Amino acid sequence: MFQVLIKLMMSLALLIISFPALARAEIIDYNIVTDEFYGLNAERVLLVSNPDDADKRVRVIGKCKGRGATELFLEDDPTNAREKWFVVSGESDLEPDLSICLSGNAPNWFEKAAHPFQ
Repeated sequence: MFQVLIKLMMSLALLIISFPALARAEIIDYNIVTDEFYGLNAERVLLVSNPDDADKRVRVIGKCKGRGATELFLEDDPTNAREKWFVVSGESDLEPDLSICLSGNAPNWFEKAAHPFQ
């Protein structure tokens, strides 16, 4: 029984080592709001089209089931944005700084991510 447990733990460790990006990724739930009202917990980001201009590279891993603790607002200019994000696609060879799942008005966010602001 003890040997089976050790083999299972070693298998899990090998699985984590073989997928280092998944093991390092910080996954954050965001409630997406894209109107002009900014809440107290608003995280304002500007989407950019060049990864060199970004503060963080972000991979979107899908929609969250619930609301996150932080609201994410999209900006159309850098004036009010706290960070500039570049969205990394699943096919990209760029390593993301973090992975996020989205809740709320996600279709609007995906539309803006498809056409980032210059």
